[in-house]
Amino acid sequence: MQPNNLSAYLIIRQGTRWTDVFRLDPGRSLIVGRASSNEIPVADERSSRRHAEIFFEDGTWKVRDLGSRNGTFVDGIKLESSKALVAGSQITVASCRMTFANSLEEVVPPVESEDSAPQSTSHTRAEIPAITHRQSKSSILDPAQFSSGTHREAHSARSATSSQSVTTSPSAQSQNFTPTASTAMAAELLQLAYEVARESTVQAACELALSRLLLATECHSGGILKLEPETTGASNCTVLAALQKSGKAYHPVGETLAASVLRDNTAVLARNLLADSQAIGGSNVPTREMSSPAKLQASHLLTTTSVILAPMRVAEKTIGFVHLYTRVDEPELTAEHLEIALAVADVLAVTLENIQRQQSLEVKLKTSRSRIHELEQQLGQTSEWIGPSLALKQLREQSQRVGPTHATVLIRGESGSGKELVARAIHDFSPRANGPFVALNCAALTATLLESELFGHEKGSFTGATERKLGKFEQANGGTIMLDELGEMSLEIQAKFLRVLEGKSFERVGGSKPIQVDVRVVAATNRDLEQAVEEGNFRSDLYFRLRVIELRVPSLRQRPDDILPLADYFLSQFRSRSGHGPSGFSERSQLAMKEYHWPGNVRELRNCVERAFVLATGELAEPEDLALSYLKLPNQPTESGGPAPPQGYQEKTIDALEQEHIHATLEYTNGQKNRAAAILGIERSTLDRKLKRFQS
Repeated sequence: MQPNNLSAYLIIRQGTRWTDVFRLDPGRSLIVGRASSNEIPVADERSSRRHAEIFFEDGTWKVRDLGSRNGTFVDGIKLESSKALVAGSQITVASCRMTFANSLEEVVPPVESEDSAPQSTSHTRAEIPAITHRQSKSSILDPAQFSSGTHREAHSARSATSSQSVTTSPSAQSQNFTPTASTAMAAELLQLAYEVARESTVQAACELALSRLLLATECHSGGILKLEPETTGASNCTVLAALQKSGKAYHPVGETLAASVLRDNTAVLARNLLADSQAIGGSNVPTREMSSPAKLQASHLLTTTSVILAPMRVAEKTIGFVHLYTRVDEPELTAEHLEIALAVADVLAVTLENIQRQQSLEVKLKTSRSRIHELEQQLGQTSEWIGPSLALKQLREQSQRVGPTHATVLIRGESGSGKELVARAIHDFSPRANGPFVALNCAALTATLLESELFGHEKGSFTGATERKLGKFEQANGGTIMLDELGEMSLEIQAKFLRVLEGKSFERVGGSKPIQVDVRVVAATNRDLEQAVEEGNFRSDLYFRLRVIELRVPSLRQRPDDILPLADYFLSQFRSRSGHGPSGFSERSQLAMKEYHWPGNVRELRNCVERAFVLATGELAEPEDLALSYLKLPNQPTESGGPAPPQGYQEKTIDALEQEHIHATLEYTNGQKNRAAAILGIERSTLDRKLKRFQS
């Protein structure tokens, strides 16, 4: 019968003993070498990290050397190129010998001769103290191994020997999981991961995971250890959780075992420790010459029969260990327990990393909120209403009533009167207070840039658009957007803006994907929108859509009772930052501020106070330090505080007005003096006389 090359095995030997049987999969090659991540690790310094490769090609299993230092041998001949394997081929890599077979029936286990039998009467060869298993990954958490039927073979490939000896035998391999056992354990791990993820502290998560692990392994002693940063030994570990048999004390892991795990980044199972207490984590110093901690560790090792140490890894970096051990009166730990411990270690490592990251974020968030509050206090951007005037009190009450609603608000008032402060107050009084508050000055941008700022743009949509940008509406989703100087919008953007106000979607500049947002709009303007609508510069439908609720912010000259309280508030802000400067205003300064008409409103008052804070040399700021401006702006009163002149007014005498009117009438009648005199209600001779006087 022709052998089936698809069914092939490697019988791995160390010395004269079998150590592993590895089933070959035609769809996957094997790497042999010293690296612990290899499918077949070889714990021998003569072996290269990636020594040889066994692969399936053209219906035949082959082996080739990977440029190793000491070479790969097949049937005693050093390989120069890849070589096909036949049943019985002997592959040698350093101290590891592998026999290729198409069937396990073809290979007869070697029998030890009497000459090779150990001479020691105190321990048999199987009792030599050693690390019997190394494992880099739990098969329970490996989706590929879990879904395929090759769990046992995968585990065999990951089990390796120590440099001292290997006691793993075919009978020991029978302790590995079956797929049914793996399924049950995976379900338990899923439940554990769910419960551990609900814990809010590292200690609680570790205690829960350790108690479940001890229950699953029927072990009585264990601990969860955290490796301190920038350290490499067990002596620098912090015990996060520890459980032990009643009446016994928990003993941390030895330095030697911890160093072995850190070096190879694999979990280990060490057994037969009673044969030599100093083999794993002990000391060569006699017990009577040890220090107290060393004596404690040595006495612990004298009662320990087996140990499991599994690394907790995050991004291939070990952050701690899961540690289990048994005493003389307890069953030894097995390879199955190693599987469970490694799986729990991986689950716990992710959980601890998430808890620590969450705690770090909470600290940063708390610090950021404190810093933001401090900056808002310094910048005066909090919703503080300074002043006892009745007008300000009424405006605050209106904002409190409007805030909880979802209505669009139109805020009107002169520049610098505090429209943004009112908008922030409406946001703070609303259910959206925890959402973003985004403000945009529409008058500061061109029509093209304003559209991009409002709705965003896609990469490459115009020159300079090097990446996609989210618009203010997207940034304010779930919150409030304030659009200052809304009357400066172009008609095209007004149409898009109206669609958003009506709850419809919009697209970014250069994009086609509709975007829907939940934003409350607060608009502000100092422009006469009614006149703009009459002139065709503002859409009437947008005007009515915006003017659901209208709030008018009174100018500073309309609430003179607020001038001095505001000035004192601004001065205290400046003093709190530097600790020096004038402590107040002189009587002359207070009188000057009360009589001043404040064309720039609160913004101008703040600037004047800052100027006085910088320039004042005495304890009190004088009017000269304030340097008040007497600039006249349209639609604002004169210095005396009287009513503002009508729009378009010019100072003219009656004679000048008469002359202009007569010339305008003659222009209207195309120079016909008789008709002009009739319109003016005077005689033709009187008209001639006035014209002659105008020419003189």
